[in-house]
Amino acid sequence: MPKKKLRVGVIGVGAIAQSQHLPHWKELEGEGRVELIGVCDIVKDRADQVKERFGARKVFYNHKRMLAADDYDIIDVCTQNRPHCPITVAALKAGANVLVEKPIAMSAKEAALMVNTAKSAKRTLMVAQHMRFEPAHEKLKEVVERGALGQIYTASTIWLRRRGIPGWGKFHIKKESLGGPLIDIGVHMMDLCMWLMGFPKVVAASGKVYRMFGDRKDLVNAEWGEPYPPKEYDVEDYALALVRLENGVTMRVETSWAANIPEERSGLTILGDKAGISTNPLGVFGYENKALTSSRFDWLPKGGGHRGEVRHFTECIEKKVPVRVQPNESLQIQKIIDAIYESSKKNKEIPIK
Repeated sequence: MPKKKLRVGVIGVGAIAQSQHLPHWKELEGEGRVELIGVCDIVKDRADQVKERFGARKVFYNHKRMLAADDYDIIDVCTQNRPHCPITVAALKAGANVLVEKPIAMSAKEAALMVNTAKSAKRTLMVAQHMRFEPAHEKLKEVVERGALGQIYTASTIWLRRRGIPGWGKFHIKKESLGGPLIDIGVHMMDLCMWLMGFPKVVAASGKVYRMFGDRKDLVNAEWGEPYPPKEYDVEDYALALVRLENGVTMRVETSWAANIPEERSGLTILGDKAGISTNPLGVFGYENKALTSSRFDWLPKGGGHRGEVRHFTECIEKKVPVRVQPNESLQIQKIIDAIYESSKKNKEIPIK
């Protein structure tokens, strides 16, 4: 008896869906594992074009009508941030398993609703934190899990753009996206760092966010796309935070869309009393027999994180096994983000439960 193909629908078919999700669904469709049943977008022309380009069976312009028209095994939510929660909740209640783009939601309250809905509906929910699926990061996870770092005591994440405010979509509008680089690219680094450390319990966060460039008419800040209206810009363009974790462990977070630095830089370090790891340069660094040591990876498997996450999620649904990015972990990241914004506003450290 042939294996059942999973019925897939994609809601929100803008740039991220077209470049990093739909090609991988089509690859899986070519392998006979899924069927791309429907695509949906509130922009009619875009939805129509994507239907033809990727060969979806149906096209919709309203997610409620899409969910009512067919039964789906998987719904992939690739919209702007604000609709993540209502669309995910509706899809879970309709009986679908949901892969949703980062960040999980606009607040920890929304994220908790999504997590609880998945539990009550007995469906799988996973946030598309693609960095966990990149071969280099998977290799570092192996290093940490075999205890090579010893006692981990601190970590640092950084993703600083010199000029890279998104010039498309609604990333620069608070009511649509909640925040700027902290929730856009900082969320990736925090999630990766916490995952590598085994997701220790979060205790508190203290941070400050700044808007120094994004609303200025005298600067061109967009890295790609058309320039946004500066009057609309009401999110931060730089954020700095210290996150306190259990057992005295700390995590430093720094991120920007625009900053007066020589060039863009990104990466993370995690330090232990036996060794430390770094993503840039990629390697393991320690000491042995009165000498400092370093270990690099001469070869790693090819494969992008977005492809890996889509294939992983599909396999988990096929085999009914847990996903790598657990919903409660994404909820914890959202709690950190909420606390950093609150800390910046109140100028004090915010406890996290």
